[in-house]
This record gives sequence, C-alpha cells and structure tokens, in this order.
Amino acid sequence: ELVLAEPSAPWAGSRPMVPDGLPVIGPLRGAPNVIAATGHAMLGVTLAPATGELVADMVAGSPLPAFSAAFSAQRF
Repeated sequence: ELVLAEPSAPWAGSRPMVPDGLPVIGPLRGAPNVIAATGHAMLGVTLAPATGELVADMVAGSPLPAFSAAFSAQRF
C-alpha cells in the first residue's frame, strides 16, 4: 500500500532558462546541423507545439516568421 511506502530519495527537476528569459530555438554556432530547442522554463509543455512547428520549418528550409530571430542562439 502507498500509505506504507517509504520515499527513496528527494528529487527536483531544473527549469532550463537563459538570461533574457526567452527560449533558444535554432542552429548552434559551430554546429549548424544541430538545432536547439531549450530554455522554455515553466512553459515547456505549453510552448511545445509552436516550438515543434518552428523547428520543423528550420529543418525543411521553409521561410521563418520574423519573430523567430528573437530566439536565435546567436544572440549570446
């Protein structure tokens, strides 16, 4: 029974964030074939569909929306 269960170890997941609070979505400097999609903090699940669309457009070489530049890894 769960009532009798003993906790095995405490655990906490980190919230990946970058200094400006915006996610990093796009190719990495020095590794242009690697597309990062990280730093969404507490909105990761919420932003997953939009992030997936943006990454798919990047992989396909489709035109990107103007706002996507705000998420570039090159801003650091």
